[in-house]
Amino acid sequence: MRHTARLTVVVLLIVSLFATPTAAPLSAQAAALYFPRTGHHLTDEHGFLSFWRSHDGPRMLGFPVTEALMIEGVGPAQYFEKGRLERVAAADGAPIVRTGAVVAEYVAILYRTFPPRPDRPPVEGELFFSETGYSVREPFIGFWQAAGGVDFFGMPISEPLWEQTAGGYRQVQYFERARLERVPAFAGTIDEIQVGDLGRMLAELRGLNIAPVPNRGFETFGPPAPAAADIAPLNAPVAPVLQPTAPPAARPASPPRATATLRSPAPSPANRAPAATRAAKRIVVNLSKQWLYAYEDDRLVFDAPVATGRDGMNTPTGTFQIYAKLPRQTMDGVTDGTYWVVPNVPHVMYFYGGVALHGTYWHNLFGTGARPSHGCVNLPLKSAAWLYEWAPIGTPVRVTY
Repeated sequence: MRHTARLTVVVLLIVSLFATPTAAPLSAQAAALYFPRTGHHLTDEHGFLSFWRSHDGPRMLGFPVTEALMIEGVGPAQYFEKGRLERVAAADGAPIVRTGAVVAEYVAILYRTFPPRPDRPPVEGELFFSETGYSVREPFIGFWQAAGGVDFFGMPISEPLWEQTAGGYRQVQYFERARLERVPAFAGTIDEIQVGDLGRMLAELRGLNIAPVPNRGFETFGPPAPAAADIAPLNAPVAPVLQPTAPPAARPASPPRATATLRSPAPSPANRAPAATRAAKRIVVNLSKQWLYAYEDDRLVFDAPVATGRDGMNTPTGTFQIYAKLPRQTMDGVTDGTYWVVPNVPHVMYFYGGVALHGTYWHNLFGTGARPSHGCVNLPLKSAAWLYEWAPIGTPVRVTY
């Protein structure tokens, strides 16, 4: 009996020796991930990796677009494509991880307001929140509840509405911590409702550093980095006239020649007068004339022909402001069930959701009355380059008839 017991102990020790090396790498892998597509790490130093993994991170939060950072009044935080994670103290003082109110902040910075909830009888299955005055119902409530409801997405701060997004004209609803979007092309599938990329947009709007950083030797997750970056230096050559995979509109056989009044750009910031004497800049887009005007105070300094959104994807009217600038970007989306992609769109300036002023190389319909775009304001290449250099983030953009 003693011999048998001693033999059993020896066998167990041998097994444990062989088992230990197998478990160690798994623990090490769980400590951090690196995402080549965005060029950032995600670790468990603040519990963010565990939260991301346990809450379907790729679909609900996307990939990290910053490293972990400190936010005054909050504490450790990290921005993702679709949201933000924060480590805060619970009511009992214990540290917890939660999603941040990125959409409420995004809306506040852009001075956006939403129409009040219509005075109508309640819809079966909807939830009304007296705190915000809005309700959530299908097509969004099922997705909202499955992901954690108020705890994960927050309360609704708008009713469902239709608006132009980076992926096309979609039905969306704004919540405190996310914007949900319905993608008609994926109706009836798990991807019909998606979370918008407002985490990245808020990070850009706040001027945070989203530039990729080198991998510190951690396990990689997701697709590799793009072969060519979407964003090019401002002094890069103007994008060549390339044929997009699926152009937004058919090119006419003999496109009319568009003209623009080009003036010398404003002096560089280093040579400008002090802020007290600096002229106020603003942009006006006239949809009836299909023309853009740039002013310094009340003096017209630049004008150019444009081409705006087609019927059903009309360029929104109102007063907005430029909130993000990208020297170059590849745009894609799904329209009427058809996927399209336009590479190397130059001098992109977003002023409302996914609607932007940008250079256009795939048509020459500016100022003709044709409206071929998905909602954006298309500009001739040289006009877009001039405007990009002249207009800083925050420049008001008024779109009117």
